[in-house]
Parts: sequence; structure tokens; C-alpha cells
Amino acid sequence: MRAGRLMPAAAFVVVLAMAIGCSSSRVRFAYVATGQGIYAFRMNPNTGQATMIYGSPFLTELAPSTSASPSSVVVHPSNDFLYAANQNTNSISTFKINSTTGALTEVLPRTPLVTNSGGVGLSPAVMAMDSDGKYLFVGNQITNDVWVYSIGSGGGLTFVSSAQLGASPAGLTLSASGGLLYVPVPTFSAVYVFSVSSGMLTPVGSPIVVNGGVGHLGIDPGGKFLYVPNPSLNTVTVFLIQPDGSLSAGPGLFATGTSPIAAAANATGAFVYVANSASTDLSQFQVNTTTGALTAITTSVAGTGTNPESILIDPDAKFVFVINEQSNSVTEFTINTNGTLATTGNALQLSVVPRSLSLTK
Repeated sequence: MRAGRLMPAAAFVVVLAMAIGCSSSRVRFAYVATGQGIYAFRMNPNTGQATMIYGSPFLTELAPSTSASPSSVVVHPSNDFLYAANQNTNSISTFKINSTTGALTEVLPRTPLVTNSGGVGLSPAVMAMDSDGKYLFVGNQITNDVWVYSIGSGGGLTFVSSAQLGASPAGLTLSASGGLLYVPVPTFSAVYVFSVSSGMLTPVGSPIVVNGGVGHLGIDPGGKFLYVPNPSLNTVTVFLIQPDGSLSAGPGLFATGTSPIAAAANATGAFVYVANSASTDLSQFQVNTTTGALTAITTSVAGTGTNPESILIDPDAKFVFVINEQSNSVTEFTINTNGTLATTGNALQLSVVPRSLSLTK
């Protein structure tokens, strides 16, 4: 879940040569949040070929000469809506996705981060959504909190609850069931744990302090392990997830590349990938699914763009996408049957910094 210049939208085509053995006629769309709006791509789910959608970037208009700068985007599992966090206006935009073209049309009014009781959320920067599309979670970096909205049948948002943090959240990681939320707070090198019930957040114990810092968290899809990158130690820490969601000591720390910043597990939980910001590559591990211990895979090296910041494994679990902030790109990899990654040799190349990526299913 950051060189070249961007060509005009009508003429811009990015080829992502990802060879996949199966066939499918369906079309998928990818959306990238940037400071200049949301760039949309039409993607072939078999070959990975992508074409920028006419009209990109799509903007949240504030006035004739200004627009919001989205920091995060999330596609609803119905593929009908996309939500964008507007960090500079403290609001959430809802966009209708055209199922044929992938174009975005904003649905007004926007949702301001203000409650009926006078609560205010400032600088929404990260978002997550449960797999059923019932709740949207928003992390605010100035007010240091997490807000939860319920999602109506028409895509509308209704505030449900909020929870305070000690400092700015760097990400939001939900369990597969949507019943647990893990929030990394780098300022204190800590992970906050919340249980989620009908959109209400309840702290699970005290925040867990992690040696060596915390990055974007990865979670085992089976709900057994939490993977925490440690940027200052060049390691990833594996925690055991208890039945109540609390974290206990796991098999230990495992060496990564330089300055690991984000982790992600594949769909089966058999493999974990860690993005290393300084060494511009991905560490690859096989997981002992009983103990959580990691074994480094050294048969291939997965090189990224400059300053990789986050990882997204696509809904079909065929491809891995890495956002590279400094090279203004999103690099793509295929997942081999043995868990290793193979570069496609292509990337979504932008002229602005990519902040967030989300795909239709």
C-alpha cells in the first residue's frame, strides 16, 4: 500500500509487462494520490498493461484556481466508490467510479472532519477500510487521532467514533476480519492496538514500545503475526497476535536491507516482503507459519525506485507494487510460485510524488 516527465493524459501510456498464465476479460483500475490530484490507470489484470485514463489527474475542486491535495486513497470493495483524504482541507472526498472508463466524479458534499459535538480532526494523512466496506478509518497527523466512519449503501460517510494517540500515526493496519486495528507511531517507536466493534475503537492494553523504530506494519492474513520494520536497526520484528489482539514477543528480529520502512505479507501468509528505504530494495522472507520465524530468500534481489515508502499487494495477489517517493514512481513485481519477486522492468512513472495507491478488485 512514491525519471521522467509525465506526458499529457490523452497521450500517456505506461506498459507494465506482467506475464500471467491465466486469462480474464475483466478490467481493473488503479488510482494514485499525488499533490496534483488523483491519477487513474486502466489495467489489464493478466498482462499488467496500464493506460492512463483520460481526465487524469482528477481533482477535488475548492475554487476555480485551487484544488485539494489528496494524501491517501481507498477503493471501496464494491468498486463503485473511491475515498480521498484531503490533508490540506481536513475533509474526505467521495468519488464515483465509472465502471466502464474508470473516470472519477466527485459526489458532493464532502465530509468535513468535524463532529456534531464540536470535535475536529486535522491533517488526515492515512486511511484504511475493512474488507466488507462497512467502515473507513482515517488517521489524522496534527490532532494525533484515528476517526472511524460508517459507509452507507450510497457511499455516504457517518462519523462513528475516534481514538486518541500520543503522536502522529504513520499508517493504519487492519486484521483480515476487521476486528483489530494496529497503528504505528514513530515518535514514540510504539504500536497502538485497538479492538473494533461496530466501528467503535477500544484500546487493547498499553502501546507496545518497539526497539529500533516502527514503519508501516505488515500483518499475517491468518491473524497470527504482526511484522514491524525497525528503520534504525535494519531489522523487522515479528510479534505474536493473541486472541484479544494484544501483542506478545515472537521469534525475534530478522535482518533486512538498510532503513526498512514498510512490510507486507502475501495472501497465504507464507511470504513477507520489506521495503528498505536507504538500500532501495525489497527484503524477501519465507515464513514459518507455525512460529512466525523468517528465513531470508536470497535467490533474487528486488530493486525498487529511490526512497521506497510503502508496499501494496494487489487483490489478486499476483503483483506487488512499491511506492517510491524520491523517484516519483510506482514499481511493480510479479510473485513467483516460490515466493520470490521478479521485476517487470516497468513502472508507473509520474512527475510528482505518489503518496498512496489503491486498486479495484
